[in-house]
Amino acid sequence: MKRVGIIVALLLSASMAFAAGESIEVWMISNPVPEIIKAFDTAASNFEAATGIKVNYVRVPTNDFHTKLITSLSAKQYPDVVIWNIHPGLEFQAMGAVAPMDDVVSSVGKELFSDTLLKSCSAGGKLYEIPFLARPSGLHVRKDWLKKAGYDTTLYKDAKGIYYVKGLRTWEDVLEAGKKMTDKAAGKYGLGFQFSRKGFGDSAAFALNVLFSYGGSLLDAQGNVAINSKAAIDAFTFLKKMWDSGAVPAAATTWDGNSNNQYFIKGDIGIVSNSNSIMAKLTADTGTKPEDLLIVPYPSGPNGVSRMWNNPETITIFKTARLDASKKFARYLIDAKTQVQMFKIMGFGYYSPLRTDVMDDPLFDSLSDNERVMMQDSTKITDASYPAEPNGKINALINAYVMDDALSRIAVDGWTPQQVVKELEQKIKSALED
Repeated sequence: MKRVGIIVALLLSASMAFAAGESIEVWMISNPVPEIIKAFDTAASNFEAATGIKVNYVRVPTNDFHTKLITSLSAKQYPDVVIWNIHPGLEFQAMGAVAPMDDVVSSVGKELFSDTLLKSCSAGGKLYEIPFLARPSGLHVRKDWLKKAGYDTTLYKDAKGIYYVKGLRTWEDVLEAGKKMTDKAAGKYGLGFQFSRKGFGDSAAFALNVLFSYGGSLLDAQGNVAINSKAAIDAFTFLKKMWDSGAVPAAATTWDGNSNNQYFIKGDIGIVSNSNSIMAKLTADTGTKPEDLLIVPYPSGPNGVSRMWNNPETITIFKTARLDASKKFARYLIDAKTQVQMFKIMGFGYYSPLRTDVMDDPLFDSLSDNERVMMQDSTKITDASYPAEPNGKINALINAYVMDDALSRIAVDGWTPQQVVKELEQKIKSALED
C-alpha cells in the first residue's frame, strides 16, 4: 500500500508539473482603460493560481484585429482563445479550426443565457462561441446642447417601464435635433456618425441599426438575399439625407473607430452612437463633463421598430494542442463568481454581464439611469443575418467593411441609395456563393 501511495503521489506531482508548465495564448482587443486591464489580468492570475495554467494575453488594436487573425489562421498559427465581438467563431468554423462549445456552456447551465444570444453564437446546430460580456451602447447626447436647442432632457418611462426622451424617439427626430445643435462657425456639429471605411465596427453598426429600424435586412428568414427592398432604399435615403444635412462634419469620412469618441469627449460633437466606454473617460477637465451626458434609447424607424446590431463579446476556442486548458479558462471566465469579481474591479464603464443571474447581483443595484438605458437597449440586439439563422459568411462580409463601404459611397462618391443597395446585393450574393 505504501508503494501504491508513493506511485500515486509521483503521478499527481507529475500532473501538477505538467499543468504548471502549460500556457495558453488569448487574443483580445487592446483596451486603454486601466480598470479593464486590471480585471482581466487579475482573472488570469487567479486562474493560474488555481490550475497552474498560465494565460498570455495578446492585446490587438481594434482596427488591426481581423487582418491579424486572418493572417495568423492562413499560416495555421492559431491562437488558443479569442475574446472579440465580431463573431470569429462563426466566421472561421467552416475551416474546421474552431471547437464547438456546447459542453462548456452546458456545464454552467444554458438556461443562464438568453436563447437569442445562444442562437447568435451558433451554426449548424452547434455553439461555436460563448456569450461572455455585452458592450452596452446608446446614443450619447450632450444634455446641455440639447437643452439649449429647446428640448426637454428628462428621461421618462412609458407604461411598460421603457425609457424615452421626448422629441428623440425616431431617427428623423435625431436628425432634426442634430441640425439644431450644429454651429459650423464655432466648429460644433450635432451628429458624430462615421461615414467612413476606417470606422471598423462603429460604421457598420450605425448603418445596420438604421437599416434594421427601417424594416430592411441583408437576408430574409430563409437566408435569401433581401437587401434590394423598398425598406432598405428608404434607410439609405435617410442616411443620405443625414449626410447632406451638414449636421455631420466632413471629417467623418476619414474617422476611425475612436474618432467620434475623441470629438465627443473634447466637446465638439453633440450626439454619437457608441458603447459606454465614453462614460468612463469624462472628467471635470474634458470638454464634455460627466454631468453633460444623457444616454438616449436607440431610435426607431418610421414604423416604430428599433433594432441595433451590437455583437456581444464572445469567447472562441480554436482547435490547438491546448484545447482542454482553453476550455478550463473559458469555464473560469463565465463562472458567476469570476464575473462579479471582474465587475467589482472594472465597474460598468465598458461591459455589462450576459448571464442572467449575474445581472441580478446586488452589485448592479446602484446603476444610474444612463446605465440602465443601455442595459435596457441590449434587448434590441439583432444579428447581422436577421431574420435568418446566423451566417458566418455574412459576418465575414461585415468584417470586410461592406457596410462601411456603403456609407462611403454616399458621403464620398455621391452614389444614390439605389446604387448603394444594388452594390450591396451583388456583394452579398457573391459572398454566399463562395
